[in-house]
Amino acid sequence: MIVVKLGGSVITDKSKLRTFRRATCARLGRELASAQEQMIVVHGAGSFGHIEAKRHELHKGYKRSSQIEHVAAVQRDVRELNLKVLGTLIDKGVRAVSVPPATSAKFTDGRISEFDPAPFITLLDLRLTPVSFGDVVPDRTMGFSICSGDLIIEAIASEFEPRLVVFCADVDGVFDSDPKVDKGAMLLSTVDRKTASGLRASASRRPDVTGSIHGKLERMLAIAQHCEKCMIVNGNVPGRLQRALSGREVVSTVVVPG
Repeated sequence: MIVVKLGGSVITDKSKLRTFRRATCARLGRELASAQEQMIVVHGAGSFGHIEAKRHELHKGYKRSSQIEHVAAVQRDVRELNLKVLGTLIDKGVRAVSVPPATSAKFTDGRISEFDPAPFITLLDLRLTPVSFGDVVPDRTMGFSICSGDLIIEAIASEFEPRLVVFCADVDGVFDSDPKVDKGAMLLSTVDRKTASGLRASASRRPDVTGSIHGKLERMLAIAQHCEKCMIVNGNVPGRLQRALSGREVVSTVVVPG
């Protein structure tokens, strides 16, 4: 089995509210359709979720009654994005079916406290492709919280132990410094826990040292424990995802649990 994360920074313009990058998603859909084995897709919320969720502090849970209307609005927006992704993938030959995270998981204190794989298994048995996504979800202690795409992937990986997990990001992988501001930044071919610790130490001295991707590494290290290979590729470069899915050599960073 393969699990693929379509990053919100790839399929949306994160600087512009509710801006879908249809052409990019269509091209990724064509590359996904080349996969020769079962697959689960998860996409980020991008500008359909993060901007408004941050503005109204939804990641902090219930703090004031005025947040509730924004919980509803962000859920609406994220589902709009999910429909756009589904439609684009289906048009390119991926038999995609939505699985909102709250249909398979229960949340406590911003974490998944229970995970039921049945919705995914049912679809996979029908040779369909489950597509989940980052969302605002009910939370037993916080009232509501944010379930990131990475969080749901960790639960999926723990349950299904896939052969491959591919994160499509807006950079080539993990660098020793921020490639968006440092032209001399070097791509790291592999990252383990020791390397990640060094990056975090650098980040404490120079904020966003790895282009913010270092904030995801802890989750990726956990995911890497449950799959044969966990890697980050640049989803904005045509062909990179397809090469990764086929097992060919590709510009990337492989995250290893050691």
